[in-house]
Amino acid sequence: VCVVPPRSPFVLDEFKRKYSNEDTLTVALPHFWEHFDPEGWSLWYAEYRFPEELTQTFMSCNLITGEPAPAPLISH
Repeated sequence: VCVVPPRSPFVLDEFKRKYSNEDTLTVALPHFWEHFDPEGWSLWYAEYRFPEELTQTFMSCNLITGEPAPAPLISH
């Protein structure tokens, strides 16, 4: 049985527009905390063991979003 949780009232696109178009500290973050729904979303905090290896933005983005693991090799 698959239980589908109720739709969260937190609209991520609304927050992304605030974050992209307005000041982060005075507008976007207050908006986030006013509208964040802890029942429908979760926050994660991570510290990388080797932060010196994250020299390019895409490197940390790959770690945050997760690169898919390669498919296992099958020998015939």
